[in-house]
Amino acid sequence: MARQKQTVVSFRVDHHLAEILNHLPDKSGFIRDAILQRFHAVCPFCRGRGVMPQVIARWFEGRLPAYESVECRCCHYLYPLEVVARARPPRGRPFICPHCLEHGHSH
Repeated sequence: MARQKQTVVSFRVDHHLAEILNHLPDKSGFIRDAILQRFHAVCPFCRGRGVMPQVIARWFEGRLPAYESVECRCCHYLYPLEVVARARPPRGRPFICPHCLEHGHSH
């Protein structure tokens, strides 16, 4: 996947919050993470770590094949068809998940 161009976004905060943010080692990273957490839920299996023990992964993978899924062309998450049945595109057209469509960042 090609790296996306970054855009600078600015917003106003009160003086107290600005002081707190200025003491963070990676202010931009903190703000990005906070915004993403607002739009996404933490995985109930890995609890946001992004990895899980192999025994849990094998158990989980053993249940996934029961669900037919489709990959979003933008965010690359797999969506079970039963969750996005109405959003499924006609055969041959790429799938864009409702979140990417709603926020206008379908690539």
